[in-house]
Amino acid sequence: MRRLIMSLFERPLAQLGRRNLQTLPVAAAARQLHGPSVDSIEPRPLCMESTGAEKQPPQTLRWGIAPVNLMTEDFATALSVLPAQRHSITSCMDAYRSQATSFANKHRVPKIYTSFEDLARCPDVDAVYISPLNAMHCELCHLMLNHDKHVLCEQPLGMTEQQVVELVGKARARGLFLMEGIWPRCIPAYHILRHEIMRCKLGRIFAVDCTLGWQLPVASPKAAEYAGVAKDLAPYGIQLALWIYREVPQQLRVLGKLNRDGIDVAADIDLIFKGNRRARLVLSAEQNLQNTATIRGTKGSAIMNSLWCPTELRFENRDFQFELPVAERSTHFNNRIALCYEAEEMRSCILAGLTESSLFNHDESRLMVHLTSQIKEMLEEDDQHAAFQQKQAVG
Repeated sequence: MRRLIMSLFERPLAQLGRRNLQTLPVAAAARQLHGPSVDSIEPRPLCMESTGAEKQPPQTLRWGIAPVNLMTEDFATALSVLPAQRHSITSCMDAYRSQATSFANKHRVPKIYTSFEDLARCPDVDAVYISPLNAMHCELCHLMLNHDKHVLCEQPLGMTEQQVVELVGKARARGLFLMEGIWPRCIPAYHILRHEIMRCKLGRIFAVDCTLGWQLPVASPKAAEYAGVAKDLAPYGIQLALWIYREVPQQLRVLGKLNRDGIDVAADIDLIFKGNRRARLVLSAEQNLQNTATIRGTKGSAIMNSLWCPTELRFENRDFQFELPVAERSTHFNNRIALCYEAEEMRSCILAGLTESSLFNHDESRLMVHLTSQIKEMLEEDDQHAAFQQKQAVG
């Protein structure tokens, strides 16, 4: 892929396939990134119970879980707050039967499997929730699509742009729904934020500042399994910037740190948009950060807590509080009960015959992997350049 480099660590975006991101027409960017129009951006109500007004029972989306882990535990807990006639887990898979059995007993899942292939062939599964190690995502998505299953896959959808292109092509050709798990786009706070921005309540947005960081066990024996902050944390800040600016960034600036195993454990990223508008992402796998986002415009600012799933959205003259649904069990990861909104979005899209969601579409998945791959490469270049400078100084 062709690259244009203005300086060592400050570059315009490379081409996205044959479409130059830096000169992407506004109309095309609007179709890809804007999502719902100003008149339809209010979030769909989360149906917690049947109204009785429907002429026939709603179609149940039958879920398969691949594989069992803490993230799928949270997904099952999130589904538990939704009506059973809308969502049901019918199958789960884990290489260890005991793990699958434990999950099945806890969540009343009738069928268990010890291979992904057997789950893919299950006739009682409509959609599969995929959340193994990142490197397995693409392969499992292909497997499930080949067996005519709709797919909700935790990010990243693929490790390369070409992998995402091929997955999207297969889903569209087979008429199947495919969505990358950028679940913040589905929650009420994000829709309220878009609503206020599109009505110019903040004026012209010129800065977005995000911090996201936890102390993660990157020094443990399982460190090699950690994808690094570019692939693990950056997507949450990037999707927020795209949701706010609704256009493709023109330039990246990246600084960061790799640990002794070559894993990127910290990053300071600038996404630069048209008119020198910016989004800054400060990421860390070594320290706890505030995990907030501040959006600044010419008429005011807004602050959201827990940027991946805000329960508070504060404007200068108005505050919004968001109560999340309550389940019998708590989730392992903070606020992931809100995955119920993502599940409802997926069901609505499938019933409408869609292959993608307007809240985070296939073009954005392609753009996301393009951006995160460039960021990771730039972090590695930065580390190599620092090592070279250190060697020169010693010499």
